[in-house]
Amino acid sequence: MKKIILLTSILLAATLSAEAKTNKENEKICTGFAKWTKDGEFKTIRSKCITKKEYEANLKSKNYLCNYYQKSIWKESEREYGKKQYKWADGSLEKIKSLKEEGKSLCDSGKLKEGEAKLKEAIKIISHTMMN
Repeated sequence: MKKIILLTSILLAATLSAEAKTNKENEKICTGFAKWTKDGEFKTIRSKCITKKEYEANLKSKNYLCNYYQKSIWKESEREYGKKQYKWADGSLEKIKSLKEEGKSLCDSGKLKEGEAKLKEAIKIISHTMMN
């Protein structure tokens, strides 16, 4: 009887640890944007969830920095909030946009380091621009 209880306990522990490992791999990582509405409700505007495995694969991808820099440039210089956030000098937005396009085309053609350099140059312009 003791052997049966011991064997059952071991099998149960092994099953639970395997289940916990599977749950960790399928654990979701979510990003998004939420805000308070006028009615006092906290509402999610945008949300994207991916598994931890997908997230880590994305971080390790060769073109991660190209994608990250492009999104960063878009947020700071192309969307309306970013345009209002800085005191842009004449022609700086056009220069940033052209550097972003050059960087994107280089990244898309497989020249990742050259593309990243162009995108970093655009980010440097944004970083050295005074804020409102």
